[in-house]
Amino acid sequence: MLSTCNTTLKERRCYVNVFKNTNYLKIYSAMTISKLGDWFFTIALPLLVYDLTKSASKMALVFVVGVLPQVLFSLIGGALADQLNKKKIMIFGDLLSAVLVSVIPIMYMVNGLQVWMVYIIAFLLASVSAFYHPSFEATIPQVLKREDYVKGNSYLKLMDTVITFVGPSLTGLLIAMLGVINVLVFDALSFLLSAVILSLVKVDYVRLKKQFPKLLAPIREGLHYVKNNKVILSGALIMLGINLGYGAVDSLLLFFLKDHVELDSTGIGLFLSLQALGPFLAVYLASRFKKFPRGNIIVTCGIMIGIAEIGLIFSEKLFLVLLLCQVVAKGAATLLAINWFTLRQEIVPSDLLGRVVSSTRMLAYISLPISGMIAGNAVGFVSIYNIFVISGVIVLVSSFIGLRTPLFSKKTDRLAKEQDPLPKHI
Repeated sequence: MLSTCNTTLKERRCYVNVFKNTNYLKIYSAMTISKLGDWFFTIALPLLVYDLTKSASKMALVFVVGVLPQVLFSLIGGALADQLNKKKIMIFGDLLSAVLVSVIPIMYMVNGLQVWMVYIIAFLLASVSAFYHPSFEATIPQVLKREDYVKGNSYLKLMDTVITFVGPSLTGLLIAMLGVINVLVFDALSFLLSAVILSLVKVDYVRLKKQFPKLLAPIREGLHYVKNNKVILSGALIMLGINLGYGAVDSLLLFFLKDHVELDSTGIGLFLSLQALGPFLAVYLASRFKKFPRGNIIVTCGIMIGIAEIGLIFSEKLFLVLLLCQVVAKGAATLLAINWFTLRQEIVPSDLLGRVVSSTRMLAYISLPISGMIAGNAVGFVSIYNIFVISGVIVLVSSFIGLRTPLFSKKTDRLAKEQDPLPKHI
């Protein structure tokens, strides 16, 4: 019994052992700092646009331009992640992000800041993420053992959740005290610190021949794998449908809190922090549900998100209902993400993981800018509560469709491994 990690005591020790891996600890620390910085511009940029325009559609446009690069550049980012040094990609991404964020304070100080500049910066920051994320996720299997994937991903998601809890309140408070511009200065510094920590990571990457990285062939290989692995393809398509509804609500949430609920920056930060109670619970449950088929958990979480979004219609005069719905939606989304990340890492060969991650992200994210744009423009003609209900129905329908796909099966892992997604010749 004590030879494995099946007992509660032994299981706890195994979780602690993950942090004895110094490379994982450094990546974990860099992610923590970078995620905190992300909250600075995630809240600051839309509020800056709102202060300049007072427009729901223009505020939602920040969300749209923030996810569009995931569709445009994810495939390229994944192809490069599998051919170049992942650590260098992440360091360069942090340094570039620091430079980009610094542009807004600089333009403000010279009285040259305009709304279109905010959109460009938001687009470029998201473009960096499209290259950064595949490298980050593909690095985890290189620093952890296979049996530690769930633990490692759970702890990463736990810290992400802690930052989601602390970050918004801290950001709202800092904006109220220092203003949006000064908060963005802190944001730039956080990216610089993350880059320094990542520079200390020591990972034995496969040495590739020095040549100009290929793009088309690696992209085809990643897409071919996704196309021929029924579990991965089903998961990506279900994510696309869920994001179509989830993205509409997310794109309008800050406007809803600012314009309808009439919260100031501090109140918005506090609300966004409180809704992180859901992800906290999700991270706790992730290890308890690790013996369940991951695809089943993903589909069930999608159903929960849809129900929570429909429930927002009852939040017009009941703030607690609004908070409860968001706690459920964010918690379900977190549990879904942990299992989706882990499923890909367990199934996909390490030399293809970056490309598969980027391919599935492209498929999943393609609906976000569409739903955000539609929702931002529709709010001028349709009640925002009706948009919430329609979004919830879309998520529910997409999730129920998932019940009829290979993703939802007691034999999910076996089905995935039986696929032969690698092309013979490309």
